[in-house]
Amino acid sequence: MIQLQRIYRNNEGSSENSFIGSDVRSYEEYLSLAEIPRFEGVSARVIDSLKQRVGREDLSIDRIAEDLKLSKRTLQRRLQNQNANFAQIRDALRFHYAIKYLIDEHMSVDNVSKVLDFSDRTSFTNAFKRWTGLSPSVFRKLFRDYA
Repeated sequence: MIQLQRIYRNNEGSSENSFIGSDVRSYEEYLSLAEIPRFEGVSARVIDSLKQRVGREDLSIDRIAEDLKLSKRTLQRRLQNQNANFAQIRDALRFHYAIKYLIDEHMSVDNVSKVLDFSDRTSFTNAFKRWTGLSPSVFRKLFRDYA
């Protein structure tokens, strides 16, 4: 079991709720990082389509392209013209919902991985570690009282 000691500081430039000896951020910092970025044009339409599908349908680029009545290649090209790509947009949305589901909804890691259309729990865990530096289980243990 991982135990991290919390310290509280009132110094400027330091984060309240930071953790000694780690790169763990405060819950508020994770929420800020997990905000869905504001997009325009086709990127905004991709986000809207993904939001409608979360927890119900496939989040693949093929399905989103169908929703937008575009070919997969046209969608990729239009995203590229906006300096965006589908995987990054989908990851931003998944990160947002992962925190919401783990903390606010108290969903299991397995259920979150399914709802967010990961191929398996390991893929979700690896993505979550990439986003936060923590496994979903450790994240939930640290922040379960914040909901």
